Amino acid sequence: MDPVADLRYVSGETVQIRRATTGSHVRVTLDDQCVLAGKFKRVFPLSVPTDYLSIQSSDGEEVAILTEVDKLDRESRGIVDESLDLRYYTPAISVIETLKMEAGMWHFEVQTQRGRTEFYVRNWRDNAQEISPGRWQIFSVDGARYEIKDLEKLDSASRQLMDQLL
Repeated sequence: MDPVADLRYVSGETVQIRRATTGSHVRVTLDDQCVLAGKFKRVFPLSVPTDYLSIQSSDGEEVAILTEVDKLDRESRGIVDESLDLRYYTPAISVIETLKMEAGMWHFEVQTQRGRTEFYVRNWRDNAQEISPGRWQIFSVDGARYEIKDLEKLDSASRQLMDQLL
């Protein structure tokens, strides 16, 4: 049995997504199937974050791959976007206020789109990845993700601090 060959692809125009009348569960209706507590995951979260979503049951079993997400009706698209935002929320760093080594870890104090925060990174080479030129994803010791969308667009003081790591 080839799991890739057995994947089911569904277009956004053939899928309806609604919130259950009670609770926060999401009901996904496909042509011939209803998933009562559906979940969504990005198939290609870094390279193609807005297309190809995995529709999964509450136990994590993949039901289908949703293509043409832009063809979902307005309500369905809103539910999907909200669900993905909760799952993949990654604060974007706009300013690095301080960066220093403390107890063998890098201590960051930064500004993001949701305000000021601080976090620690142990072993920079294992917990930071350059996704594309100038775009960095950083994993803190507590498992949170942060992103620098474009290193060159940071202010000069922030770039100088980053030079310590690069």
